[in-house]
Amino acid sequence: MSSSNPEHYLDSDDLSLLVEVLTVAGFYGTTATADPAGRLAAARFLMTALESGIDTSATLAAALVERADASNGEHQTPAQLKAEAIDRWDDEGGAVSDVVAKPAA
Repeated sequence: MSSSNPEHYLDSDDLSLLVEVLTVAGFYGTTATADPAGRLAAARFLMTALESGIDTSATLAAALVERADASNGEHQTPAQLKAEAIDRWDDEGGAVSDVVAKPAA
């Protein structure tokens, strides 16, 4: 992997890994609504992580989560924001229905 290169040039495997992690985090894809500045900041963060030797999708994804937690939510991924909104909706009773099912006859 290119991360062992002292000058660290990203190769196609590194770029594929970055796109994969950014897609899972909600920065790319058909439903992505991330602002370009946030996507760029996340990509730069992941590139730095790659340069420091973090080179699997699981560890890069975990690093993004830790980054968001360390910043008091300032750097949350779109996937984290969506999950938080769904949890808030559920906590406010959004998933509760007043309709009672009729017993099967």
